[in-house]
Amino acid sequence: MVTLDVSVPSPRSLEKAKLFFGEDAVSGHDKDEENYRKDTIQDLVRARSGWLLLFFVGLMLAAVVVEAFEAVLREHVELSYFVPLLIGHGGNTGSQSNATVIRALALGHLRPSDWMMVVWKECAAGTVMGGGLGVVIMAFCYLWSGISTQVGVTVAISLPVVSLWANLLGGVFPLLSSHLGFNPAVTSAPLMTTVVDSTGLILYFGIAKAVMGI
Repeated sequence: MVTLDVSVPSPRSLEKAKLFFGEDAVSGHDKDEENYRKDTIQDLVRARSGWLLLFFVGLMLAAVVVEAFEAVLREHVELSYFVPLLIGHGGNTGSQSNATVIRALALGHLRPSDWMMVVWKECAAGTVMGGGLGVVIMAFCYLWSGISTQVGVTVAISLPVVSLWANLLGGVFPLLSSHLGFNPAVTSAPLMTTVVDSTGLILYFGIAKAVMGI
């Protein structure tokens, strides 16, 4: 005999989810699909320009950070090989943390006052995951003759640090958004990604300078 254990959300959980994600999303009716044909180009531009401007500012800050550490890159150009890896990993792990906390908030499993527990769990998880990837990177750099040991050590240290930082932001921003009365599903993820892109580079190049004695 095969049995299925189906968990049915309580009415209270559904109400909380509607507050975070919108009644149409929870009920299965997508209002945007019905109204998209009616939206003008001006409507689309007006609705998206604010976030795009925020992303643009974040990317500009990342460019400024790279320029500030130009001397480091000039001496160790192989550091640039791992910039997409570090920034991509920071965005990915931060997004996972962000989505997990938003879901917990929506279902009533978390409140903004639980921030200390969230900080501890997300920082610990980020450090463990980043540390594991750091070991993989060290092995990869050992096998890749074009990468120096110093660069391998730099990346191996940077991964858990960036992972911890991204998880911290991904977990705290939804709580902060909820506390301030904003919709965490709309505001926290783009903000986290923008901050991680710039600050992750600062952490990476700062660690590189410390390891290489520049």
